[in-house]
Amino acid sequence: MVPAYRQMILEGELTPVSKLSAAFLKPRSAVHLQFAYYESSLVVQFLVERFGFKKLVSILRELGEGAEINQTIEKNTVPMEKFEEDFAAFAKQMARNLAPGLDWSRPREITLKTGVVTLDTIKAATGELSSNNFWLMTWQASQFIKEHHWSAAKNVLEKLLDLYPEFTGPDSAYRMLATVHRMLGETNQERQVLTRFAELDGEACDAYLRLMELATAEKDWPMVVKNARRYLAVDPLVAPPYRFLAQAAEQTGDIETAIGAYQALLQLDPQNPAEIHFRLAQLLHRRGTPDARRHVLQALENAPRFRAALKFLLELNSKTVNSAATRAAFPEATP
Repeated sequence: MVPAYRQMILEGELTPVSKLSAAFLKPRSAVHLQFAYYESSLVVQFLVERFGFKKLVSILRELGEGAEINQTIEKNTVPMEKFEEDFAAFAKQMARNLAPGLDWSRPREITLKTGVVTLDTIKAATGELSSNNFWLMTWQASQFIKEHHWSAAKNVLEKLLDLYPEFTGPDSAYRMLATVHRMLGETNQERQVLTRFAELDGEACDAYLRLMELATAEKDWPMVVKNARRYLAVDPLVAPPYRFLAQAAEQTGDIETAIGAYQALLQLDPQNPAEIHFRLAQLLHRRGTPDARRHVLQALENAPRFRAALKFLLELNSKTVNSAATRAAFPEATP
């Protein structure tokens, strides 16, 4: 439940359960499409809480056998009209229970006659609102950040998160508070806020990325791996999490994970393929894989003056020559 979904539920935008499948086919906007997924999750929650988990299992089993969904729900619960009525009441109650310490009343449009934000100008512009109004507090914080009033923004955001600790989503106060801590040079506090946010939000790729940066600086490799995997679970087609994952895996001696991460990076048209081929060659050599030579040659193909790669190739050649000489001198020892 996020503020946008709360508003949609209480303003009558719930799709009747019997017609919910259609909400995915012709959504009015991207937000409405995401809301259809959220409403579907609420239906599942309602089913389990009201009728029990076994009923949900029965519904899923019958759907798997080809039954029609509305008839199946009715068969295992109550008539659809009653089901929809009770579900709507359930969803509205959940919406009303979101951060009950906040005032959710919608303000009139907030405007300032001056470009400088102070507590006095905010009070003058929003005199009709309580100090705990959600919209006022988020607006205050964004204005303070815009004007680089970091301490003032920090006070508002900390209060907002005390009242609404589950505040996730793209407009979350956690993101703003992390930015404020970063601008104030409060790295430990920034990491604490982002860690808390990452535990709550399953799509906070920007938070995962920043946590990887902070953890790398502190050589906290398990935390790097954790957030790299979080990021890749959301979007496996971007390079940064693979880079962090490969680095952390190398540092912890997890050769297989590092090899897999570098191999994935090579599929994403990286900016520095020579470096990736070189590191992959070293890892493959440690594992005893013949492909090591091919990757070091590819590194030199991309960067002919790559000294470390040249040195490594000479080492590989020397070992090959020595191995051949040994086999020639002691043919009886050759398998």
